Amino acid sequence: MTKKPFKIGILDCDTLHEDLRKEYVSYSHMFQTLFMQVAPSVSFISYSVIEGVYPESPDECDGYIITGSKSSVYDNDEWLGNLSNYVRSLADHRKKMVGICFGHQLLAHVLGGRTSKSDKGWGVGAMQSEVIASPKWMQPSMASYSLLVSHQDQVVQLPPNASAIAMSSFCTHSAYQIEDYALGFQGHPEFTKDYSRRLMDMRRDRIPHEIIEEGINSLTEKTDHLMVAQWMINFFCEGRLMGINV
Repeated sequence: MTKKPFKIGILDCDTLHEDLRKEYVSYSHMFQTLFMQVAPSVSFISYSVIEGVYPESPDECDGYIITGSKSSVYDNDEWLGNLSNYVRSLADHRKKMVGICFGHQLLAHVLGGRTSKSDKGWGVGAMQSEVIASPKWMQPSMASYSLLVSHQDQVVQLPPNASAIAMSSFCTHSAYQIEDYALGFQGHPEFTKDYSRRLMDMRRDRIPHEIIEEGINSLTEKTDHLMVAQWMINFFCEGRLMGINV
């Protein structure tokens, strides 16, 4: 019997700046471009939750990605309250979820942990995290990984049922897992280095000059975005054949 293709819903939590939209389209588009390189058989559907668009049923997709956003998870916007309630509903149904940056922070914040603005300020550019636990989906395993980052909020307290997976000197909880249904990464595997550079340039009015320059200089470093994308696919597809052609 032919196995039904795995279907991932992307809960898109932002609209890109108009100067970036023509080339990069959306976070959803970035993720689909990323996953085409590691899992071309997986299908995707995007939901603009910032505009109130949601699946008709949690079972409409096999799993969900929660994207980044310029918003903070502790803001009082109506769309954010609706998304928080939806994430709780997905957790009740034990639907697989992967949160990236804002999504990583939101999962922790609404499921029993806490996110706040970091006293360390902005993190931008390429940053390396040390792997402190290796779940079975983390194949191939690595002692550390590097991803592009852009954030000043951080998860400061994990939910009671969460397990830390990776940390760095800048970000204590750079990756974690909640039981078998939720996974969070602070870094952005979907970002390209050009997008990261342009984002930093656009934020020179709010990020100190020395941090911007350090971030731009870090873009010469190798990142492990494809490896992390494969880990995400493996996590989503646990219980099925794991690997590139899922």
